[in-house]
Amino acid sequence: MFVLAIAVSVSAYAADTAPRIFPAAQVQEVYRIVLDRDALLLESINAAIKEKGVQDGHVTITAGSVQECTYHYVMSTATKPVDAFKSVKGPFEILNGGGIVANGEPHIHITLSSPKGAFGGHLENNCRILYLGEVTLLKYAGPPLARKKNENGVAILQPK
Repeated sequence: MFVLAIAVSVSAYAADTAPRIFPAAQVQEVYRIVLDRDALLLESINAAIKEKGVQDGHVTITAGSVQECTYHYVMSTATKPVDAFKSVKGPFEILNGGGIVANGEPHIHITLSSPKGAFGGHLENNCRILYLGEVTLLKYAGPPLARKKNENGVAILQPK
């Protein structure tokens, strides 16, 4: 009986954590964007998304550096997220960044580094480019997605 209880428990856990896979989308267009010194990273990405009419897609920040950046990260493992916002100033390399665009809104995470180590989180406004920023923006054609908050206030991807 003990083995059966474990099997039922594992089965219930697997059902709760199963990935939700959406119907396939195709890359319709690819835009390569370069940002010069003092450009605002997220604001520039949002402007490109609007200018190119990207409702569904993907953003990849492939190279660059920032002189200041604001991001947020989770502070606890509670059911409802608790975020902390942080702004940093100094020369930081962009190690990577990216996220999905759904309903015209990007959800981008970024990793920065300095000689003291790497850090990052959810990209916010007011990240200012130091020397350059290189961004790739993909526009998808296919079933549209949107983010809707669940009962815990987490914005989850869902069919639009």
